[in-house]
Amino acid sequence: MRDISPHSTAHSSTKYRQGPAPIFRGTQSNSASKKLKGHERSPKEPQSGANASAIDFARRVFNEEEAGRTLTGASIPGDTGAPTIDNSLWHLTEVELPPEAVMLALIDVYFERMQWFVMLFHEPSFRQTARRIISNNAWRRQDLSLTMSVLAVAMIGLQSVLPDQKWPGHEILRAHSIDGTELMHGFINEIRRNLLDISVDCRIEAVQVCFLVSSYYVYHNSPSIAWTISGMAVRSAYALDLYTKSSQYENPVVDEVRSRCWNHAIVADTFTSIIYGRPSSIDTGLVALHPIRDMDDLILDPILLKNELISASGSQKTTAGFFTMKYELYNIIRHILSRLRRLQLRNERMEEDLQAIAEASRDSQEQLELWRRRVPQLFDFEFWSSENRLELFQQQIETLPERAKQQAETIILQAACLQLTYDGALIQARRPLLEQKITNACSRSVVDAIHESLSVATAAALRISRIPVLRFKHHFAESFVSLQQFTAGVILCISPTSQPFTSAAHEAKAGIMRIIHASTAFGSHNRIAKQTAQLLTELLKVTVEREMSGALRGENNIISNIESDASQRHGQYGSRSSSTQAPSDEVVTPTAPLQPNFRQSQASLVQQNGQERADHTMAQARGEPSGYPSASIFEQLDDTFGAFGELMFNLIPDDQSSAWNWGRTFP
Repeated sequence: MRDISPHSTAHSSTKYRQGPAPIFRGTQSNSASKKLKGHERSPKEPQSGANASAIDFARRVFNEEEAGRTLTGASIPGDTGAPTIDNSLWHLTEVELPPEAVMLALIDVYFERMQWFVMLFHEPSFRQTARRIISNNAWRRQDLSLTMSVLAVAMIGLQSVLPDQKWPGHEILRAHSIDGTELMHGFINEIRRNLLDISVDCRIEAVQVCFLVSSYYVYHNSPSIAWTISGMAVRSAYALDLYTKSSQYENPVVDEVRSRCWNHAIVADTFTSIIYGRPSSIDTGLVALHPIRDMDDLILDPILLKNELISASGSQKTTAGFFTMKYELYNIIRHILSRLRRLQLRNERMEEDLQAIAEASRDSQEQLELWRRRVPQLFDFEFWSSENRLELFQQQIETLPERAKQQAETIILQAACLQLTYDGALIQARRPLLEQKITNACSRSVVDAIHESLSVATAAALRISRIPVLRFKHHFAESFVSLQQFTAGVILCISPTSQPFTSAAHEAKAGIMRIIHASTAFGSHNRIAKQTAQLLTELLKVTVEREMSGALRGENNIISNIESDASQRHGQYGSRSSSTQAPSDEVVTPTAPLQPNFRQSQASLVQQNGQERADHTMAQARGEPSGYPSASIFEQLDDTFGAFGELMFNLIPDDQSSAWNWGRTFP
């Protein structure tokens, strides 16, 4: 099989056609579909040069096929034809290529711990290409992009196993006197040195390498660089016309790799938009997903298909269903974010603005719940969590061959990943209302919508806190998991302050503790998990302090809170059943170091008391249940939340478009 990295050629013979509609088309309600109308179509074939570059228009006039020669060679802006490249020999300068045994071991790790989460390659084809590359120490210039893709894969694999002392490959490294950390730095430095050159080549590897490097930087090094390199990947995807399904690529492997890379471009662009709080880079008119084929590298082991739990979960015979649902979910999220951002333009919130945000939040939840109902049972974490299936399945796979056992464990990870992403999306959809300030001018419907949003977000956060995330340890996805847990932990800190000493408050604090303990267990090797444990520990201290202060100020309402709490808690939003609601963990005093200082002094708490009493009086006048949060609850936590995002990602402090800047006022 030939390499899956054809050069991008001139588009004179390329036939554009309308791409497939998003996978979730037809699953939305009428109201939701109307709101998404106009953002679901792939580009049609350019007409009269309206959607084509100037050079493509010239080619139409010139008619290269009839003339028998090419008009240009990537010399005019807009021409993505392959430029003339010196094909002399070259070699690595920043790192010495490790022995073949080391490289193959690292490639194995990548496909065990990354490919199930981020799918950019066709494994058999890539392995064939990699063996050719690593059998040499010098290459022709035309192999530069391929070589960098092999190094990027090895780099991600090495990042996953460096802290894993159980990885048998450490013996291979020691046998060749290789320091893993130094090798890691060598890989990344070599790739950075050649990053612009592989962009010039305009091959599929430019997309793959940039996304892998961006993934490394966002979780383990510099989020600022990650943002830039992710943008390079998206630009390269556009340059290669990955958003179209072209008849030019007859090789099904080449076509499938292009589809996988484009679909991940949508996922990555949406993800970076979420964590950075910035607009997405992909034109919403070109976001159609490509269907995923049941390729040979996705087929489940026949032994697994005979398992009673696998067969009971439906007719899935490959893991393509996971990627299909993941891509679809992110496509829904990007539409939600786009709509919510368009609504948040005015500094002074008017009643109609709040009503519009409330409507958008409800519609967004509806879209997500429709998606949730369509998740195949094989990748439904609630299915695995109910009736003791997960524990039974774990026992059944212990004696299976290694490949089948690994696939079985991957299925559980993929199901948990979908659940985490879904619950995180529910929180994102409901969070805009939680950021609003309740004033005397707010109508009862707006206040009710805020209460509803808090209930939905809290229920989602509790589900996140109960997922056995330690299964992700030493997989590249563990940092993604920590991000979801961090967001959930922040949401759970609201209930104790708004409903002090109720069972709902206790359940929320237990959820925070589960997240803190899980984050601590990931160890010091994971920067985001470590910061999550530290920051949530500090925020929990502030929360407990405010819970006590609120209870002392409103002791007459504590009993009524407790009595009414049983009928007001346990949000059902976004869940098919309550099967995943495990008993709360025992609350243990956290041991994580308390490094962050959020300038929360006793003086600031005292200053807030007067406003809180006024808010409580206003709530009573409206007839709100005593367990509802007071008007200033969210304002009280603004400073802390804003600091969390800044410390987590080291983003621009004054970026007002950042989702982390929740109205903080400290310098």
